[in-house]
Amino acid sequence: MEVEKILISKGVLKRVFFRSFLLQALWNFKGMQNAGFLYTIKPALDFLYPVPNERKNAYTRHLDFFNTHPYYASYIIGAVCAAEERYAATDSEDDLARIVGIKKILGGPIAAFGESQIWGTLRPFAAVIGVFFIILFSKNIALMWIGPAAAFIFYSSVHLYLRYCGLEDGYKLEDQVFEGLFTGKLQKSFVYMRITAIVMAVFLLVRGFLGAGPSVMLKTAYPVVFIIVALFIKKVPATVLFYAVIIAGGIFARFCY
Repeated sequence: MEVEKILISKGVLKRVFFRSFLLQALWNFKGMQNAGFLYTIKPALDFLYPVPNERKNAYTRHLDFFNTHPYYASYIIGAVCAAEERYAATDSEDDLARIVGIKKILGGPIAAFGESQIWGTLRPFAAVIGVFFIILFSKNIALMWIGPAAAFIFYSSVHLYLRYCGLEDGYKLEDQVFEGLFTGKLQKSFVYMRITAIVMAVFLLVRGFLGAGPSVMLKTAYPVVFIIVALFIKKVPATVLFYAVIIAGGIFARFCY
């Protein structure tokens, strides 16, 4: 006999989405993000379990240890919502085990993935965008605000995309969403960010070379370019590029214009 599922409404999922921004508000040493995760998913649990005792049990199982990257957590949150939806309809031990398994098995890999992609690529790349526009408009102070504004808009756009689409995809695909997360289009986009960062860094330095004239700065410029390229070839974290561009950009903006 086919069991009728209790479908979580879009309004409930929107509430879960907005609550996900407070995932780390209740961070603690014992459970890490456990209380924040429960706070985030609470509207879905309240919707699925109208009986007080069942709702209490649902709350309790989400107070176990949980820790992952706050942005990519949306994929896990969406998958858990779908798993809770299934369990509420079937009351099956297998479905209950899936709820626990999604959080325990995927929390660690998602955290490592997010560290690399967000803190190691997106954040430095957004900073490079900001530096790029600041140096580009260095002769017109009135337009230099475009640099930090561009960095903020780009970073926030990717951040919001991951939170919203992660929740939506996780809910639709459940644990299958993770099959393409590490090798799909999203992963390739971060590779393109690294390549673009190289191009932008070289552009900033070459722009400084052209304005430098026959000086000591010009003689040392090309080695700096090759060092930055070499850093990427050796897969050094993109944070290194960020600081290299900051230092090089500051030097050329100060002495070569």
